[in-house]
Amino acid sequence: MKKMIVMAALALFGTQFAKAQVQKGNFLVGGTLGVNSTTEKVDGSDNKETSTTFTISPKAGYALSDKWMVGVFVGSSFGTNKDKVGEVTTKSKHTMIAPGIFVRNYCQIADSKVFFMSEANVSYGFGNDKAGDVKTYKYSTISANVVPGISYLVGKRLMLEGQFGGLGYRNETKTTEATDAKLKTSEFAFNFTKEFTVGVAFLF
Repeated sequence: MKKMIVMAALALFGTQFAKAQVQKGNFLVGGTLGVNSTTEKVDGSDNKETSTTFTISPKAGYALSDKWMVGVFVGSSFGTNKDKVGEVTTKSKHTMIAPGIFVRNYCQIADSKVFFMSEANVSYGFGNDKAGDVKTYKYSTISANVVPGISYLVGKRLMLEGQFGGLGYRNETKTTEATDAKLKTSEFAFNFTKEFTVGVAFLF
């Protein structure tokens, strides 16, 4: 009787792990949230600059197989900047919205609930800077990234995700509202050790 109970428990345990995977036809809904705040002060004075940025990126995907997923996302960034020089404080804010598409590959570690994850994504962003209620600059940006990460499947539906910087390309056009002057910049970034984001997702 004890052997039967042990075998049944092992079978149930094994079944749970067998189901702990991304499967063809799954829908994924999730995203990431983030906040970053920095303050720079000038030694020997009260002058300082404080920047605060909030980010949110909802996404939805469809599993083509137990390894590949495609989907869409919308990256967004909202922030404020306060620059204090003497008794004068200047405030500004920025907004950026960047919809895009992604392709993911999942590699399950043995029969565990842990997956290595790699993602390639492309997005087009647009936004602006304002000083008070006056728009000072507007932006348009094209970005492409390759990002590694780890996913952990909690139960059958909830996934906890972490992503590490990765490789990125960014092409941006900054236009001055007052003069319509344009400044174009391009950059490649290697950010494996500089950025880390966390998020959650649900499989259906």
